[in-house]
Amino acid sequence: MPRDTGGLARTVELLWGVSTSRGTRGPRPGLSVEAITRAALAIADAEGIGAVSMQRVAKDLDYTTMSLYNYVPSKDQLIELMIDAATPPPPVPDDGDDWRDGVERWVRATWDLYHAHRWVLKVPTVNVPIGPNQMAWFEALLHALSRGGLEGAEVMAIAQHILASTRGQAALSIDLTTEQDGTTAEFSEALRKLATPDRFPTLHGLLTAAEPGGFDAGAELYAGLRLGVRLLLDGVEGHVRPGA
Repeated sequence: MPRDTGGLARTVELLWGVSTSRGTRGPRPGLSVEAITRAALAIADAEGIGAVSMQRVAKDLDYTTMSLYNYVPSKDQLIELMIDAATPPPPVPDDGDDWRDGVERWVRATWDLYHAHRWVLKVPTVNVPIGPNQMAWFEALLHALSRGGLEGAEVMAIAQHILASTRGQAALSIDLTTEQDGTTAEFSEALRKLATPDRFPTLHGLLTAAEPGGFDAGAELYAGLRLGVRLLLDGVEGHVRPGA
């Protein structure tokens, strides 16, 4: 029979610290939800999410795998704990920041967070964030947008656009800088040859105007993300204050 992992209710308990041990054998000295999460997080940061398993975490902690299940019932719940533990407090606006500054500061901090814990972007998004740290992070973005004059469903819609754009550009940046390794320049050169002016005139013009051999995937993608967010915020201002 499959193990009873407690489902969403148990996941919420674990994330919010409502209960820190479970099972008939009682807690083991030195073992806790926090210790298990820290060990799994260290593995993911060093080797990627694919290296994380209940067996591997138990080995690193010098406990049996069944001992871990007494605290964290499943790997999926462990990953939820890891993501929330990897999420620091959200960025705090500087004195004098307007709402747009707050949004841009959030985007930069989120970009840095994804690059600090690259494995997070390999975890499929199947649920809304329910961990306290993730919810605080999303709240910071919602609050900044609400200061700009958006209301109700508009705030959530624009926040989702910004989050999706930031996540997507960060994922592409990480893939290009880790998977491609030294081939980015070769790819760029090949693209210049293939994008002929007769068949791809717009792309050819953009590539010709770019500095040869000067493509930095991370910097270029972040610059594109920043531009996209700024244009989106221009649109928000036009929507909130038409004709201003």
